Amino acid sequence: MDKYKYIYFESARVAKVGEKALPPFQQGQALVRTTYSLTSPGTELAFFEGTHSRFREGKLTYPNGCGYSSVGVVEKITEGLKGFTSGERVVAFAGHASRNLVTPDCLYRIPDGVPDEQAVFAILGSISLHGVRDAKPAYGEVALVQGLGAIGQIAVRLLRLAPLRTIIAVDAYPLRLEAARQGGADITLNIRDGDIVEAMRDITGGRGCEIVVEASGSVKAIPPALKMAANRGRIIILGCPHGEAALDLYTELQIKELSLIGSYQPNSPEFETAYTPWTQRRNRELIMEYLRQKRLDFSPLLTHRRPYTDAQAVYDALSGEKDKAICGLFDWKDTSP
Repeated sequence: MDKYKYIYFESARVAKVGEKALPPFQQGQALVRTTYSLTSPGTELAFFEGTHSRFREGKLTYPNGCGYSSVGVVEKITEGLKGFTSGERVVAFAGHASRNLVTPDCLYRIPDGVPDEQAVFAILGSISLHGVRDAKPAYGEVALVQGLGAIGQIAVRLLRLAPLRTIIAVDAYPLRLEAARQGGADITLNIRDGDIVEAMRDITGGRGCEIVVEASGSVKAIPPALKMAANRGRIIILGCPHGEAALDLYTELQIKELSLIGSYQPNSPEFETAYTPWTQRRNRELIMEYLRQKRLDFSPLLTHRRPYTDAQAVYDALSGEKDKAICGLFDWKDTSP
């Protein structure tokens, strides 16, 4: 009987590797043998730590599987599956596992010349792209990115493709600030070095930033984001702030005529229309096209490249060593017993 190995969270802060029999092969599925899978240091890490709001709401319990970004090779296809063939390299919207059964709507062909280690960012990249597109970056504007985990780092790189005057990146860890500089940030600021709001006023001559991308996921980061925005600025809530924030709605929001925009990538349309052209598929394919053109490079974000058997160590580092970690990449090429 065919089996596969997978990573799961047994309880809060406990990652394990298990083994199961492959479920029955259904018509319209492809069997993908995984080469790499990428950790999501936002939502996935909240599941590992047990801090996600779904636990508080009673909608999620342990044990549970994890991951949703992987790359591999199509090993087998069923009759009726169109658009893919055995032997093709693909990105799969699938969990941390040595093999995955995937339907074609969750498969994305990898262009020639794009390494697996870069293509695996297509799904995380689409999350940042969805938010950056809502920011509508324009000529001469100043953009600020708060929080330089994976999503914030990708946002910096996407903003660099726009005709902005200045990109400012803010975080508490030198490693992440350096990665942001490599990705195109013009100015980096450590939040531990002083008052970021005052620093932003000095940098912009008191004007503020036309775009503020809040990618830290911290509720406490949202009130200062309003203060740092320019009149009629756009604030994109790209991180996942689980909780409530007290905002000065009159002075900071209404008088400045700010747009406070929530960004939630799963709301990207499944089907393209004239009014909603940017589907999840098109966004993910665009990330890979930029990679093919060498306009994006995510290699500085891969701070932890480990075999899947080191899952516990990788999650511990992502959770407890944020000064040393951004993303973890699991290698599944050797899944022998």
